[in-house]
Amino acid sequence: MLKIVLTMAEKQLQKLKYGDELMEAAEQIARGKTGRPPAAVRIHFDETGRMKNASTSLLVCKFCHKEVAGRAISLEGHLKKCPNAPEEARPPKVTKKEKLSRPEVVNGGGKGEHKQAMKKLCTVTTSMEGKFRNLMVPKLGAIQSLHLMLRDKRSTHIQFKQHADRLMRILAEEALAACAMEFATVWTPNGMEYSGMRPNNNLCAVSIQRSGDCLLEQVLRCDPAVSVGKLLIQRDETLTEKTPMLFYSKLPPRLASFDRVLLLDPMLATGGSAMMAIQVLLNSGVDEMNIVLVNVVSCPIGLSYLFQAYPSVKVLTSAIDPELNANKSVLPGLGSFGDRYYNTGN
Repeated sequence: MLKIVLTMAEKQLQKLKYGDELMEAAEQIARGKTGRPPAAVRIHFDETGRMKNASTSLLVCKFCHKEVAGRAISLEGHLKKCPNAPEEARPPKVTKKEKLSRPEVVNGGGKGEHKQAMKKLCTVTTSMEGKFRNLMVPKLGAIQSLHLMLRDKRSTHIQFKQHADRLMRILAEEALAACAMEFATVWTPNGMEYSGMRPNNNLCAVSIQRSGDCLLEQVLRCDPAVSVGKLLIQRDETLTEKTPMLFYSKLPPRLASFDRVLLLDPMLATGGSAMMAIQVLLNSGVDEMNIVLVNVVSCPIGLSYLFQAYPSVKVLTSAIDPELNANKSVLPGLGSFGDRYYNTGN
């Protein structure tokens, strides 16, 4: 109480020294910086002299006599819900129409557009998962965060590579987990049983060069014993259809004997390269249901074509972008994955 009296005395001395108008202006600035509510809100509360913490005092509502923290958001929020507060004391309500007419929403700079974009991505993903039972999209917060950094055009080569490696490591672990076939039970050092799926040791990873080699590296970090195959398939950029062409194939001789074959390709746009690679694997004796396509970004068009042609193939992807542009690139996309990863872009 003594502290409050001293503070009020100091204010009176300052007002005498500097003038009422100057001190009132200074108080308004201070209130804005500290988050204190304006006088129009504070008049509905009485001071208690008690503190909630070092910077916030407790006030009592004049209408319901409830203690409320003396910050703008707390007081205004209380007045909105206070059962005894008259209508003129409540903060003005903002209608949905007024929210939509705000400049930051209309001009695309606010949260509204972000929510709409995220909702669109989630809707596309949910729709595709419901349509294709062999489509797997891990729901991890880390994946969304890493995608943000990958898609940022300001990310440097080092930043892109670092975040891409982290994302692909997650995908590699998920892919290996999807290949597990045997249920097993072990005993822990504490003498308790623990059950789960045992990792599969009879795997082959086939990368579609060159971007697929990025994923291959992460798979081998997780399981160095995995056998490796290579395919070089490139799109003919001179054609409107971007027709894929097979330039090179080097696969293990006993490819058909593996329990699972991981086909690694970070980008799935039209699906042409992936489908050509799948056909190469099928021609080598691999069962369609034993193929798992591991992918960073895909799109509905490519997935639809792929599952229509090869319904038993499993696809593991970290993101499904809604559409393709005129150049058959996914949107919003992340640019040329290979160029950004290997720093060979313009």
